[in-house]
Amino acid sequence: MAVGAGAALGAVALLARYAPELDALLLMPPAPPGRSAVLPAAPRSADAAAPASPPLASGAPGAPVRSVEPAASAEGSPPGPAPILRGAPASAAPPVDRFADDPAARAACPADMTLVEGDFCPSLPYVCARAGDGIGHGCAEYARGARCRAAVDPRRFCIDRHEWPNRVGELPRVYVDWHEARSLCASIGKRLCRRSEWILACEGPKRLPYPWGFVRTPSPCNIDRAAIAFDIDAMVDEETREGEIARLWQADPIGSHPNCISAYGAYDLAGNVDEWTDNLADDPGTSRPATLNGGYWGPVRNTCRLTTGGHGPTFRFYQAGFRCCADTIDGVVTPPPRPFIERDREKDGVYD
Repeated sequence: MAVGAGAALGAVALLARYAPELDALLLMPPAPPGRSAVLPAAPRSADAAAPASPPLASGAPGAPVRSVEPAASAEGSPPGPAPILRGAPASAAPPVDRFADDPAARAACPADMTLVEGDFCPSLPYVCARAGDGIGHGCAEYARGARCRAAVDPRRFCIDRHEWPNRVGELPRVYVDWHEARSLCASIGKRLCRRSEWILACEGPKRLPYPWGFVRTPSPCNIDRAAIAFDIDAMVDEETREGEIARLWQADPIGSHPNCISAYGAYDLAGNVDEWTDNLADDPGTSRPATLNGGYWGPVRNTCRLTTGGHGPTFRFYQAGFRCCADTIDGVVTPPPRPFIERDREKDGVYD
């Protein structure tokens, strides 16, 4: 009963962030019997991969057949074998990571993480320079030259290169709540990223609204795919949940978008799956400890600063995942981060 109530409340809270998308679904003419209504998707980038099925429990109806091979895990990465989808080209090579040989990052962070070293801006407005007609977001291009309105906070930390489980070729983990995300990060000696850390890793030193720049499309990331109306009853019911997630699934395997990378070397911070962040670590007095950043594959606002805080720490959904952060390991002394408090900017559970 608690799980069902939490999921139902979470579904209501989705309106705060995805209202334009859901409004569009409601305004569409009825779909033919047996078909779900979808929204038109924006043109895909050249490196976009076809969506794969989500990770499902063994033997679940509709679960993809997998072959499992042992995979060497980097220090600090989740243990266990890496599932490989049958039918994947055996000769497929991982994308070239231009940050992999950065000596500063290699000395400061484990191999599966990248170094973020820069000044975090606590107050930075995104000003729309050109309105767009995209469903779920209203700005086609943001203005350049925005200035930080508060004293910057120097930061130096490590962030996972990819969404959990942070292994190229696997699918990002979803349907985890904020507590589970924190526990999984702690289980491998890391922590869930502070919201401020996540924003800095996404914006880069130039404080971009998107990891790739100021213009929404074309995008190198997995965004603006057709929105499929979810069935909350099927999501709440444990008997049908996995099938419903599979029906909605449009996330891509980790490493599918090699050009969706921030200036600090973190992939897929915008789109693919939403990512839990730790607002409590930034603001110990907050009433909204659990926040989501980055948006997911659908037509929603995927800017680096947009944050959803209205779901609560027990919320789980088909598009909610996470990644981890950690302190550096090279002995360089870094001042502790200052609090990041933005309660005056919150509206209906969204920090924009």
